[in-house]
Amino acid sequence: MKVNYLFEQKGDLELKVTTFYGLEEVLAKELHRLGGKNIEPFTRGVSVTGDLGFVYKANLCLHTALKVIIPIGSFIAANDDELYQQVGTIEWERFLNTDQSFMIESVLNTELYNHSLFVSQKIKDAIADRFRRIQGKRPSVDLIRPDLRIYARVYNDEVSLYIDSSGEPLYKRGYRAEQNLAPLKEVLAAGLVSLSGWEPHQLLIDGMCGSGTIAIEAALLANKIPPGYFRQDFGFMRWQNFDEQLYDTILENALNRISNREVEIIGNEIDAFTVKKAVANVGHAKVEDVVKIQHGDFFDIQPTRKGGALIINPPYGERLPVHEITGLYKEIGNKLKKDFSGFNAWIITSNPEAIKAIGLRSSRKIKIYNGSLECRFLKYEMYQGSKRDQYTQPKE
Repeated sequence: MKVNYLFEQKGDLELKVTTFYGLEEVLAKELHRLGGKNIEPFTRGVSVTGDLGFVYKANLCLHTALKVIIPIGSFIAANDDELYQQVGTIEWERFLNTDQSFMIESVLNTELYNHSLFVSQKIKDAIADRFRRIQGKRPSVDLIRPDLRIYARVYNDEVSLYIDSSGEPLYKRGYRAEQNLAPLKEVLAAGLVSLSGWEPHQLLIDGMCGSGTIAIEAALLANKIPPGYFRQDFGFMRWQNFDEQLYDTILENALNRISNREVEIIGNEIDAFTVKKAVANVGHAKVEDVVKIQHGDFFDIQPTRKGGALIINPPYGERLPVHEITGLYKEIGNKLKKDFSGFNAWIITSNPEAIKAIGLRSSRKIKIYNGSLECRFLKYEMYQGSKRDQYTQPKE
């Protein structure tokens, strides 16, 4: 097994950047803009190469990434004994010392093991035992804030090991102190804004904004605010080769690119208590100059401009009777036809029956996941007048 001892490697590293299903192409474009090389999308992620500074920059600046992980090796293990032995051959003392801590996170797609915790425990034992043999003591395990996060993926009998440079998932921005029971993840919210094709010169309305995540993420994108700015910690900050001066330079360069363009984003929410959460989050994200949170019913909204983008994340109906959820979606369709001419309206939902009740033909349908829920992100082009009129107007 060839092992990538990344803390000792100079030059470019092979990276795997993970995301939600459906956001791979959006993430690939982000990586290209950041200067990544050899960009190759795969399901729920993108492969890219870049140096240590690029690792820092990717974690700090990517809006649609969940994790930035670095492959260190792979091997075949037909059983748990082979797994233990192979892991024990890796010179883990080149990654961490006995005064540091580590943790293992495992993801399985195999019939060899029934539980990821068993695999994580086996890998942990192999690492700890190697340190005991060689140095007489072992690093500790820390499940909250370890110095080294090791990510293991088992596919059939192939085990791939990675070092996680991000630490906590990158959707944990740090600005959202207040949230609902089922909040939209920040990475997904940013992805929805990017997929919508919204441009910062246009009006953007989030008609059912909850704790304000879509509106805030749109503001970060529009003004080129690095989403990692709000975080105090990344996994790479506890690596043995962490270059604090390099990171500070990258952070300063990212902050210097923040723009002050005028943007109009409206988040609308019917629940007064949730409105307070959204206002607080907008303040924490420092985007109150471009995001306005208003208290009201979606069906009472009257757009201030003719045209723009509307994004709605309505209830999916898991706990509502069928007639109630289909009635809601029918009202949404009627509202779009009545008051949102000239808008590109986007709706995310996991309810196919509710989609039919909208009564409009979508011009685009994107498969995407919200947590474990398979959803569709649907585009409705609300033409001024009928679509037929767009082609039958007399030519000058």
